[in-house]
Amino acid sequence: MTRLLLAAALTAPAPAAHAADAVRLDVRPMPAPRPALRYQLLPEVRELKPGNPVQWYVRCFAEQRNFFFGKEATADRARYRTMPLAELRKQNLRDYGGHALTQADWGARLDTPDWQALDRVQAEGTELLLPELSALRILGTALQVRFRAEVARRDFDDAARSAKTMLALARHLGDHPTTAANRLGLEVAGMALDTLEEMVQQPGCPNLYWALTDLPCPVVEVRTGVQGDRAAADAELRPLRDDSPMTDAELEEFVSRLSGRLGFAREQVGQAPRGLRTRIGPLVKDASRVRAARDRLLLPGAPGDLLKGLPALQAMSFPPLQVVLLDERQAYDARRDERMKLLGLAPWQIDALPADEKPAPYGAGLFDDLLPRVVEIRREQGRLEQRIALLRHVEALRLFAADHGGKLPEKLSDVALPLPADPFTGKPFEYRPEGSVAHLRGGAPKGEEKNPAFGPRYEVTVRK
Repeated sequence: MTRLLLAAALTAPAPAAHAADAVRLDVRPMPAPRPALRYQLLPEVRELKPGNPVQWYVRCFAEQRNFFFGKEATADRARYRTMPLAELRKQNLRDYGGHALTQADWGARLDTPDWQALDRVQAEGTELLLPELSALRILGTALQVRFRAEVARRDFDDAARSAKTMLALARHLGDHPTTAANRLGLEVAGMALDTLEEMVQQPGCPNLYWALTDLPCPVVEVRTGVQGDRAAADAELRPLRDDSPMTDAELEEFVSRLSGRLGFAREQVGQAPRGLRTRIGPLVKDASRVRAARDRLLLPGAPGDLLKGLPALQAMSFPPLQVVLLDERQAYDARRDERMKLLGLAPWQIDALPADEKPAPYGAGLFDDLLPRVVEIRREQGRLEQRIALLRHVEALRLFAADHGGKLPEKLSDVALPLPADPFTGKPFEYRPEGSVAHLRGGAPKGEEKNPAFGPRYEVTVRK
């Protein structure tokens, strides 16, 4: 778990489940429930109680270590997550997880998540340990098993309760000030979507169009995590002083510490080493490079306001290594904001930006390993949004078929209900009816059209 924040930032997003093959759904026509929001997928205000859900999630493990961590229980959980529903129905799972998962239900319905991690992120930087995340991933898988068992029994009211708990846990992870936790939230939400796709195929399953439409977008936020990772990076760079000259010993300690952390983090995720010290040497020996860097630091309104108000004579006394590092810090600040400004854009809007507004490639600057992976995590978030949008289309097709004798619409515009656009194209999803089978296809980010992690295909068979 050492250097978890930095290793998580350097890791590419996990590929979407089943993106390479078509998702085949076998569904039946079903009108909307009455009232329309009888089924919802997140706890609403009338269900909430005051309190901190995080404490209850952690409390799940207090007296249930064998259920969560025991060898046999772990093997059973892995089997139950993939077992066909017909077989799962035969298992004795009616009270799966017992009191441990009931406490998760309670926690999911508390209103004020506080991970008590802000001070730690700001103080410990990329050295912050997050051992709770591995436990919460296990909690998510256990909740999914219970959810699947309820779907297998066609206990749709109980299944909706479990869906609410899983998606609330995912949203609460989106409130954590690290992208490592935000990405776990996306993973837990993806587990819930996997089971919802199974649920809508069960005979008698209520139509979830309005329940899916009622979900916030995005379901799992990443903004707090990206900002938290920036705070952690700032903590790493804090020893680099911009108000007075640093001694050789202070500079050596800074370079040695940061070089070790960056190198270890790259090793943890299987990336080739990129020696910070090796790259610095030629820069410091290049007198013209040092002179240009010093001039940039003294420019009025320099990025980051480094050396603001510092007498030029004092700045001239900074040793060359400190000048180069401060210059690189300025460049890092500018490149960081090039990425963070994209957080509010949809994935297709990021792809549509003109070339001069897109972030420069990674690797040019000394501190580039500390840059936030905004485009990557926004795409990961977009995959979840895309899956929810596609499932909403599936439920709209069930609604249409219920009103038209089991027939599919000739085109999506024939559906009277509003349908979401594809987050990767900003346009309607591709749709083609073929008898009783509807073919739906999602788009992919620019440059990723051949990547099997993107461009999901759904084949939806509507049974009369």
